[in-house]
Amino acid sequence: MKNPFKMKNITDTLVNVGVGGAANVAMDYAFGKISFLSELDSTAKNAVKIVAGAIVGSMFGNKYAKAAFDGIATVGVSNLIGSYLNEEEKEEAASPSGLPEGMIGKAPRSLGQRGFARRYSVSGVSTPNALMGK
Repeated sequence: MKNPFKMKNITDTLVNVGVGGAANVAMDYAFGKISFLSELDSTAKNAVKIVAGAIVGSMFGNKYAKAAFDGIATVGVSNLIGSYLNEEEKEEAASPSGLPEGMIGKAPRSLGQRGFARRYSVSGVSTPNALMGK
C-alpha cells in the first residue's frame, strides 16, 4: 500500500496554518490599535474578518498571502458561529436540577425517605437548607 502522507503536503499545510494564524493575530492587534476598528463589537469584527479574508485573499496569487487571508476568514467564521452557539446555550441554560436558574421547585414525594419529601429546592443553590438559613 502506498503511503498517503506526503512530506511536502504536510509541510505546506503546517506553513499555511501557521501563516493564517499569525495573520489573524496581526488582524486582532490592528483591531485593538486602530481607533475606528476598536469601537466595533465582536460580530462586526468577525464580519470584517470574513469579508477581508475572502475578497482580499482572492486577489493574491502568492500562496503565503492567500494562506494569510484564508486564515483570517476562517477564524472570523469560527468566532461568528461560536458566538451564535454560545448565545443559544445561554438562553437555554438550566441548572443541574433541570429547572431554570432561580426557579423554586419542590422535590417529588416518591423519592424514598420522608426527609427528602419535605425539603424545597432552588435551582442553582447547592443545598435546600440554604434557603431556610440552616
